[in-house]
Amino acid sequence: MTQVLLLQLPIPRQNFGRKTGNIPMGAACLKQAARGLHGLNVEILPEIFSSYLGDAALCEVLAERRPDMVGLTVFSWNLERSIYLSEKLKIACGSRIIFGGPEITADNVLARAPHVDFCVYGEGEALFRRLLSDAGTWSEGGGAESSAELFRAAESPYLSGVLDAEIEDLMLLETQRGCPYRCGFCFYNKSRSGLVFADEKNLLQAVAWAIERQIAEIYLLDPSLNARPRLKPLLAEMARLNAGGRTRLFSEIRAEAVDDELADLLAAAGFTWFEIGLQSTNPRALKRMNRPTRLTHFVEGAQRLKARGITPSIDLIIGLPGDDLQGFMQSVDFVVDHGLHDDVQIFPLSVLPGTEFRRRSRELDLRFEPLPPYTVTAGRGFGAEDFLLAYDYAESRLDSVFFPLPELDVAWRVGGANRGPEEAADLCVRLGDRPYVSKLALNRERPLEEISQAARRLTQPYQILVAPGVMAAYLEKVLASTTAENPFTPLEVVFYEPAWHPRSQNLLAAVRLKRPHFLDGDLRFLFAQPGNRAVLFTLVSADPAVRFQGDMERQIFWWRRPSLPGLKDLAALEDLDGILIDTPAPAGVMAEWQDRFGRDVAEKYHISFADAGLQRRWLLIAGPDEYVEKVMSWQAD
Repeated sequence: MTQVLLLQLPIPRQNFGRKTGNIPMGAACLKQAARGLHGLNVEILPEIFSSYLGDAALCEVLAERRPDMVGLTVFSWNLERSIYLSEKLKIACGSRIIFGGPEITADNVLARAPHVDFCVYGEGEALFRRLLSDAGTWSEGGGAESSAELFRAAESPYLSGVLDAEIEDLMLLETQRGCPYRCGFCFYNKSRSGLVFADEKNLLQAVAWAIERQIAEIYLLDPSLNARPRLKPLLAEMARLNAGGRTRLFSEIRAEAVDDELADLLAAAGFTWFEIGLQSTNPRALKRMNRPTRLTHFVEGAQRLKARGITPSIDLIIGLPGDDLQGFMQSVDFVVDHGLHDDVQIFPLSVLPGTEFRRRSRELDLRFEPLPPYTVTAGRGFGAEDFLLAYDYAESRLDSVFFPLPELDVAWRVGGANRGPEEAADLCVRLGDRPYVSKLALNRERPLEEISQAARRLTQPYQILVAPGVMAAYLEKVLASTTAENPFTPLEVVFYEPAWHPRSQNLLAAVRLKRPHFLDGDLRFLFAQPGNRAVLFTLVSADPAVRFQGDMERQIFWWRRPSLPGLKDLAALEDLDGILIDTPAPAGVMAEWQDRFGRDVAEKYHISFADAGLQRRWLLIAGPDEYVEKVMSWQAD
């Protein structure tokens, strides 16, 4: 029996337990396509492992399966980590490695790792079947093949039991492939030559399945929902199935296509949010990216959605060819002046492999980072400082923060005993049938062999909790050990009343993360200067004097008073980066405080609790749709 393992690695996160959106839809389509082929066992690595395990623990889980073939779905955010893990697996098991996904393009030299046996360009079902049934295909080393017929006839992978909607309470529904538009920054329209649409009967069966099971959300993956023929009759039938709007629907659409009839049908079907790519209002930029936009029709369509309770989420891009700082500011003003600023997403341009902008980057004078996410750093209309000025203007005009620091979580205590950090044990979470270390406690100078063992079962991300008596030289050795085993896994170092002033740059010198880390580019504009974005340093102290607020540093007030803080207390400490509540009050009283202050306070102040159970409860109150509850049950190791 040939063992085939498929997996997809998530966008790196800086808070453990957050939803990652890492649903392996591509892998599910491949597994379905392999049905009917004999002598195969095709397994998709469960999301609980692929999304929440650090590098070392994930390597172990993969190697234990002894796969003959491994297929990885590769995006910009997981390219380098996919290469690293597949090389480890090749050494451990001799597995044949297949790369596919949006990042795998003919011009992407970064993906041409010597241990990758085959690269799939574009959709993969037909080519995957051929690789499994015709050994001679492997010698080609890569290729592309239309899967239109397989896609058109396939049922949803959720209905066949290949995918489980439970972890994120979300169904992904792919109703079309290909895109009618030819935007210069996007690869999607080049992954296939034309459009193909899933069978309407299968789509409606999938929608009915999700509604019957009370799945909270359905996300239609179409790049432009309006491109689908017979859309209005389809929406009418979806409205019948989703009477009462029990399930919320989301997708992407061109606002210019939304007339009153379509807006009514979308609302009736249960749509509550659409991503709408405006990108720019600058005529030169729109022309350069080959995205003609009738701005008056755009506003009318977006306002029709908004009038029916559907949020239009407007996308804008900084750094487009033909644009400049003034033009970007005018785009922001356009959105605000027309009342479309409820939800605005702003991205720096990524010069992606396979796109027209990548092919013409020299001609267009686009200077960008050579590694993912390929962030543009300068161009004809944008200097390096203009990106920071653009974000400053957008945050001020839109009253938003586009690069917030991670949620505060500095809990260390379990079991109710009033122990301080110097008595803390490692805090573990159970993923599958094993405990993995989410919070590594340095309550003393533990033997380095013990640290090395713990490093091989860390989660992604993880924390190192540093008690008052632990010194810098020892911590540097710990950091070297954990990061050498987990070179792509973000982490946070938390200091509780340290006897010495932490010097982040000295500690970073001991870190063995792969640099630049994806987060170093993705969060480039979190601070003025480029540099580390994958290691966060948090100092907890009862001294409110501000002294630890450099890049990727934050200072938290340690609230150890007998009574819980009120709103005035929180306001008095708002110059700091958060508050750790560590009082002797009973757990019930603390829970009442959480319920009373709730999400409104959580949105304004960063608050953590010393008790891990209360911390878990608070995170679920503060972000009820942002965390996966079942992976956050901490226990002492």
